[in-house]
Amino acid sequence: MSSEIAFVGDVHGNRPALSGLWRALVRRETSHVIFLGDYINKGSQSAGVMQDLIAHRRAGRASLLAGNHELALLDAIDRQDLSGFLKMGGAMTVKSYVGRRVGPDVFADFIAAFPPEHLAELRAMRTAYETDELIAEHIPSNSPTAKFHISAHIPVGELPRIGSRTARVDTGCGTDSGRLTALLWPSLDYMQVNSQGEVVP
Repeated sequence: MSSEIAFVGDVHGNRPALSGLWRALVRRETSHVIFLGDYINKGSQSAGVMQDLIAHRRAGRASLLAGNHELALLDAIDRQDLSGFLKMGGAMTVKSYVGRRVGPDVFADFIAAFPPEHLAELRAMRTAYETDELIAEHIPSNSPTAKFHISAHIPVGELPRIGSRTARVDTGCGTDSGRLTALLWPSLDYMQVNSQGEVVP
């Protein structure tokens, strides 16, 4: 196995894309994968995405950072009010966990179906991954730093935006035309799959 690390942008409920990219990274023998957040909402398979990511983390192959969508879900759970969360694409997440028509009390149906281990994983997620050379976090930072900065959150088009000191890797996964991107460190090469999980040449 190589010493290469991968940083993966927003997944947004697209399980086929996540599975396809993961298989490609395994074939490449990438040593560790840091996911930059926004695993849920938009796409239809948020529950499955979370289940897969938790399994990868527990196997020691991945680290999971919190994105704004995970933080919004935690806030909604703590306040017992999903109204704000639903406005940012959360209805797809609720549907993926409940698996049936939701009743009048959406929060009660959702929390009854939401696995305690998923909630524990959400609460344990850090917001940044940092080494001597780089810092990775979900939202791009304006804080001055000499370290290379990797982020997601803001869609940048089909291809990641890689500069001399920064990289942005949200390439629209969770939409039909979006891609899921892994930035490879230290080479700054990248790999992508389309919404069906097929590697993009």
